[in-house]
Amino acid sequence: MPEQVKCPFCENFVDSDAERCSMCGAFFTEPQLKEIKFKDFGIFLALQLLTFGLFAILWFFINFRAINNLTVNERDSLKFKWLAVLLGISLLAYISYILSDIEFSHRMACVVLLIQHLIGIALSYRTLKIIQRYTLKKYGENLDLNPYYIIIFSVLYMSHFIDTYTKRVMNSHTYFSFKSPQGIALITVFAVLAALAGIYFHLN
Repeated sequence: MPEQVKCPFCENFVDSDAERCSMCGAFFTEPQLKEIKFKDFGIFLALQLLTFGLFAILWFFINFRAINNLTVNERDSLKFKWLAVLLGISLLAYISYILSDIEFSHRMACVVLLIQHLIGIALSYRTLKIIQRYTLKKYGENLDLNPYYIIIFSVLYMSHFIDTYTKRVMNSHTYFSFKSPQGIALITVFAVLAALAGIYFHLN
């Protein structure tokens, strides 16, 4: 049984291994997702642009174990693993398409990219749900998720969410704003990608 100690803020007795005080809600250490790599949104965005969107796929494989370790139930773990398998299959299909001599139509290429994007949305959503449930269990905070941001921005929203995780937990009622620098960056990237997609379809 953990030793009982006094909270330095309200002097309520809490377990020595407690993350926060059950009485005043003060945090004893900053909430962090320590094992996850490439948490900085700026670095993630730069690598995503430099690799033409492929870095997000690598990110999930790099952080597969770290995210899976955050799961609080077997169902989330199973769903995450299956989505990672689908992502791996889509990546292999994309590599085979590039290396093969078979000519695919532009429509087929767009279908492949669309499938990858949908898997990215599903993986981003599952990752955020895992983090949300982990946070509720560990810190007692139910983080707000915006489904519209997940659908529109997918992995970019997920990356921003993880980058601002500490602030979100400690200020659970302060949510993402489009007026923030990160919000403006997301809108700019989305607008550029939409414009490039429009030019591509117009030329082909």
